[in-house]
This record gives sequence, C-alpha cells and structure tokens, in this order.
Amino acid sequence: MPKTLGMRKTRRYAAALAALATATLGATAGAVAAPGSGSSGSSGFDTGSFGDGFGSAVPRSQQCNASTESGGAGVTDTVHELGRSGPASFVLSYETESIPDLIQVFYGGAQVYSTGYIGDNINEGTGSAVVTLPAGGATSVLVRVTGPSDTEWSYVVRCPA
Repeated sequence: MPKTLGMRKTRRYAAALAALATATLGATAGAVAAPGSGSSGSSGFDTGSFGDGFGSAVPRSQQCNASTESGGAGVTDTVHELGRSGPASFVLSYETESIPDLIQVFYGGAQVYSTGYIGDNINEGTGSAVVTLPAGGATSVLVRVTGPSDTEWSYVVRCPA
C-alpha cells in the first residue's frame, strides 16, 4: 500500500510538471518577457503590455505588506505599491507548497529577481529573499507568478525600510 501511495504522488508530481511545462511554453511570448516600462503614471509600468492573453490586460494592484494568494494556473501579475522609488530594497517572502511555481519581480520594465521554479514534496518552496531595486522613478514593482493547474502559492512584498 505505501508503494501505491508513493507512485500516486510521483504520478501527480509528474503530471504537475508536464502541465507547468505546457503553461510555460504556451505563455513564453507574453508571460516571460519583461513588462513594458511606458509612462502611464508613477508606477513606471505600461499597463497595456500586461495580460494573460485572455483579455485581462491590467494586473491587480495592492499595497506592500499585503498577502497575495494563489491566482490559479497560468500567469498571475500583481503590481505592488512600495511608496518610494529606487534605489531601495524589500523582502519578498513566499510559499509555493508542493507544486513548482516561478516567481519573478520586475522594476521599471526589467526583471530584478527570479526564484526559478520552486516547490516540491520535500521543502514545499518556503523562503524569502531581499530584492534590491536600482535607481529609478517607479514607485511600484510587478510580481509575476507562473504555475500549473492545482497550484497553490502565496507571497508578501514587504514595504521598504
């Protein structure tokens, strides 16, 4: 019986990885590229360049120190207002549970941090990192999470000190 349970977990993990690869390859053109750095307000982001390819062109927005919960399979973009421009640094705390997810941070249209795909049945993708922002006029960052079906994740962008 334990061997059957182990095989089920292995199959579930393999299926999750396959779905993740499909989601990533299917979203490569729009989701992996850095968001635009246009001039639409103080955030430094061109909101017309975001989207999941299914009509939601504007990412949700929230203040730093607020928890962001799983947006489901595919790509979830969230703009976090930091209250100050770069240079600055903040702590990104995350939990990607047992299915691998990719968390990327963009500032002024450029990627400034990436976790790589993290999360498995052993360490569940628990971690944190100090994200350093270069000098710039933007007062917010975009956090993009990419994950397969059945994914669960959460993270917090802490306000800069």
